[in-house]
Amino acid sequence: MKRLVLGAVIGLVFWGALPSAAQTATLSSYFERAASAEYAGDQVLTCRTPVGIRDSAARVQQAGGVLYVRAGVDGAPTVSADAGTLAAHGPGAAAESIAFAAATKAPAGYTMAGTDAVTYLGRDADRVSLSAGGTNRVRLTFDQETGALLRSETLNADGTVYCTTRLTSFVPGLPEVDTAELGAVRKVSKQPDFSATVFPARAGTFRRLDVYGWKDLGNMAYYSDGFFAFALFHVQERFSVTSIPEAREWEGEAGTYWRWFRPGTTTLVWDTKDGGMALHGDLPLDMQAAVLAALPAPGRPNFFSRILSLLGG
Repeated sequence: MKRLVLGAVIGLVFWGALPSAAQTATLSSYFERAASAEYAGDQVLTCRTPVGIRDSAARVQQAGGVLYVRAGVDGAPTVSADAGTLAAHGPGAAAESIAFAAATKAPAGYTMAGTDAVTYLGRDADRVSLSAGGTNRVRLTFDQETGALLRSETLNADGTVYCTTRLTSFVPGLPEVDTAELGAVRKVSKQPDFSATVFPARAGTFRRLDVYGWKDLGNMAYYSDGFFAFALFHVQERFSVTSIPEAREWEGEAGTYWRWFRPGTTTLVWDTKDGGMALHGDLPLDMQAAVLAALPAPGRPNFFSRILSLLGG
């Protein structure tokens, strides 16, 4: 079986998965102020998964409408995201630069469910709740003075908190960002013709926005419901999970998948009759199940896919 390991790109796609516009002027103003705020701080991301807590720490800086996230590990790439692109920089950062159509889309189906005045990090803040289909899904805490997003909580359908991204320190004002060390990145090209792919136009409440080539091995489609997002990969061969120590077999409604959780993301890998598929995203648990129900089910690869896998070694 040809060894195809999901690269750094899928671990970086969702650092900034926030809507860039909103359905009401009030919600729009929150996101507009958050996008233009300038600050530096330390960030902690914590997710409560079926296999335990997954967390990570990072240093964040926002200047000139660009958010820079540097993981707290030597040699880790710096991720930068603005209103329309995301890129990874640094040693081993093979993520290139990706432009997402979702950055210009309003969070369709999401409405403000309430706003509360709170205190966070000793600062006056507004906690804004968003709901979809009558279910509370997100709580966002914005600094009143600067507009910066201080904390984000995503919720499962039962109201329990799935993931929390929060600043543990906050310094307002223009940070010093050394952009010289970021270097150049390669752009991932979009595929103009979606008809040749296996990606459905919709998966649950999620809409396919773009399709990209992926490492000359297959394609990646980007889906979003306006707030949450995931990437869906397809290759003719089979994905290998042998180098992923966290990967475990998981029995879903449609069959057996390989699944693992990392801070802020879930990855699922499975074989289909048309080759290997992998889903990587920031979806709460019940949303993951709804999306999988709309995608090709696990199954034995067809003859052509099996031959390609054997030829790959």
